[in-house]
Amino acid sequence: IFVPQPSSSRKDYLSGTPEKHPELVMAAEDAKEATPGSVDMKVTTKKPISFYIRSAKSFFTGVESESGEKKEPVCVLTISGLGEAVSTAVAAAVTVEKDGLADIKKIETSYPDMTSGGSTRGCPRILITLWKK
Repeated sequence: IFVPQPSSSRKDYLSGTPEKHPELVMAAEDAKEATPGSVDMKVTTKKPISFYIRSAKSFFTGVESESGEKKEPVCVLTISGLGEAVSTAVAAAVTVEKDGLADIKKIETSYPDMTSGGSTRGCPRILITLWKK
């Protein structure tokens, strides 16, 4: 799997405060907290990779919304991607680990059957579990 390395300009773009990126607060609110301190983040190809990288980083650093409500950092983040979003999930997880925010503890892959239009086909799936350092 090819994981693009962030360029310096891209790295500068990814940095910033939550006030500059209110969409990160929305992503934190949309993610499901299965158990206390654990969040499941599902990635798709509808948003750019940089969005999911910033979101994953914000889960481990904590964010503050415009209204002043603070979201505490999580201990465990599970990133899942289906189909073409597998590379997006890998890129987000590797970047968070490279930045020293978390360690990748578990990687699961599968090929579940997906039904579409009356036909059943296999589709690649990845599930990456990250633990905060």
